[in-house]
Amino acid sequence: MSKHRKKKRRKQAQAKHQRKAARPPATSSLSGGLPVENKDSWEEFEATDVEDKITLFLDNLDAGKVDAEYAFEMLSTIHSELDTRDPQARSRYADLIERLRCQEPDVYRQSIQYYHENLISDAIADGRWEALPDLLSPFAEEPVHTIETFTRVIDQLMYHGQTQTLIGTMSRAWPEVSEATGIFGWAIDEFAGKILLLHLFDYLETAESPRADDPSLLDATAPYVEWAKGWLERTIPRLTAPAPSAWQVADFGPAVDADRCQENLNNLLTEFVADRHRAGVPYSRGYMAYKQLGEALGRQFTTPATPQPSSPLVPHRQTMDKALVELFPFLGAQPYKAASVMELLPAYLHFLARLGLIHPTEMDAALTELRPLSEHMPRILGNYGTDPRAVDAVMAAWSDEALSALRDDPALAQARATPLPAPPPLPEAPPRRPGALQTYTFKVTYLRKPSVWRTIEISEDQTLDDLHYAIQNAVDFDFDHLYSFYMSGQAWDDSTEYAHPDADGPSADEVKICDLNLRMKQRFLYLFDYGDEHHFEVQLVDINPDAPKGDYPRVVKRRGKNPSQYGGWD
Repeated sequence: MSKHRKKKRRKQAQAKHQRKAARPPATSSLSGGLPVENKDSWEEFEATDVEDKITLFLDNLDAGKVDAEYAFEMLSTIHSELDTRDPQARSRYADLIERLRCQEPDVYRQSIQYYHENLISDAIADGRWEALPDLLSPFAEEPVHTIETFTRVIDQLMYHGQTQTLIGTMSRAWPEVSEATGIFGWAIDEFAGKILLLHLFDYLETAESPRADDPSLLDATAPYVEWAKGWLERTIPRLTAPAPSAWQVADFGPAVDADRCQENLNNLLTEFVADRHRAGVPYSRGYMAYKQLGEALGRQFTTPATPQPSSPLVPHRQTMDKALVELFPFLGAQPYKAASVMELLPAYLHFLARLGLIHPTEMDAALTELRPLSEHMPRILGNYGTDPRAVDAVMAAWSDEALSALRDDPALAQARATPLPAPPPLPEAPPRRPGALQTYTFKVTYLRKPSVWRTIEISEDQTLDDLHYAIQNAVDFDFDHLYSFYMSGQAWDDSTEYAHPDADGPSADEVKICDLNLRMKQRFLYLFDYGDEHHFEVQLVDINPDAPKGDYPRVVKRRGKNPSQYGGWD
């Protein structure tokens, strides 16, 4: 089976599974799902304007002709046609939901999470923050049943900085979520991780002298998951510092190894979150933008083959476009993550310019390049039900007035008067003896069992296809399936993929190891067999410019037994 047929089959299976738990379609086209006695009423309903739709809904409700599906479809259609920027329209929708609750409580309960999701957005638009705890009650009472909608609401309230409200609701839901068999393990871990972060942000807002070993913080988060070792010690000082560190361009230059570069990037973005918090942006919104920027920039840092013409800290339009598209899949869109990063992107570029990490003219160029992404964002966010406050914040961040204020900032005047500096020089290559080989040594770890790894040395003129065969030989696999290398480390990331010569996309047998422009310690992913998906992490651990001639690639170290290629029956 071809690579793309396998990928398509896998994605179809995922979509089928997700569709079972997804929100019922909020459309005005029902495919035979209504009871027979309601179909004539539905056809009449579809043909009317929103005012008549409201009248028909109330008439059917009073006549006892509204079942759960009928009520959901009618109210979803009405909400989509009301002008939700109009307070009176929002109030009318709330009145309809209250009528349904009073007259048909069982019907109301069956779709309560969807009604309350809309009511939460309307309360936010009205600034009725005090209404949120009651509106969140269904999610705390039945978190497993409502988890898909609950996840969207959590993102929404994290965007708006409703930390304490979320802590209260999620803590009530946690006992049931933590034991649920109907929720994927990774989703439970993600839920717990968000509670941890919310407790941290609340702690930072309220503690006089925040510190990593404070028992009040550690006790509050103990019921969930453990903090990664050393993470609080590294993060809290940066989130609470009065100003950013004295960063240098060289801290992200080509001479810095991949591990240190990633650590520097994480620290820089953490300080950006702190910078935005000092400007009034909630920690939780800043963190959402941190995650999206980190993933986009991380992909740029690991993109092979050609050095980038601008700073690696500046997200390129193609990179950001891809990152945004990935937040709007067929199912499970994450509009508030998109809103957070788009809203804070101009401020991030200005932050870099203020720190001297990019020249103001580089900021100008990046704003011009990235601005087209913002032009369609309000419509996209609106189509995915994003509340007006978030949409307006994105529009305001990219307005002419806001961008002019960034460009005309007096704090950048002196830097503007300084010529654009030359890029940092590439590291000097060590001297080589005439005829000597340069070799690259990779540690290849089998990710299903990380205790199994091989160290492989390969010549600079050999290709990724040669590395593929070396890995296969090192673990005694059969060469009977397709494979891909993903330089970003993310499976199925076709923007950084080098594949089997018989697969689509750039071919691994046309890329020499020396042409990858790898940083020391850089990691990437080798995926063998598009069906079974054996994942190997490949990390550059050494470059020898004076290697002896010999047969390459070769295994220089082994740890652990060869993994099973076919799940035990081989």
